[in-house]
Amino acid sequence: MNTILKTAVALTSMFILLGHAEAASEEPAESTTSTAPGVVDKVGNAVARGAKAAASGVERGVKAAAGGVERGAKAAASGIERGAKATARGVEHGAKATASAANRVAGKVGSPPASSPASSPTTEK
Repeated sequence: MNTILKTAVALTSMFILLGHAEAASEEPAESTTSTAPGVVDKVGNAVARGAKAAASGVERGVKAAAGGVERGAKAAASGIERGAKATARGVEHGAKATASAANRVAGKVGSPPASSPASSPTTEK
């Protein structure tokens, strides 16, 4: 946004200068010299070239920004996919570790491992 604002200010300044150059060329000159119209034309051409270059720069900036947004979206999608895969690996690793720990505890106690605490029989008195 800052670049666009700077470009707008530059374009406005150039158009103001161009307007002053045109107004000065329309006023009757007291002494006509062969260099005065040439200088005014050069200034006008320079301002026109500057305006064209500024417009081209803004256009290129917009294209670059669009490309950046597209690359950012692709990177975000890739990151989400990689995160989901890592989460799945973590869940699998945790499940294996839990099963291994349950088997070790069951081996030390001497009873077969229960699949879950809810499935173990309870005796009520």
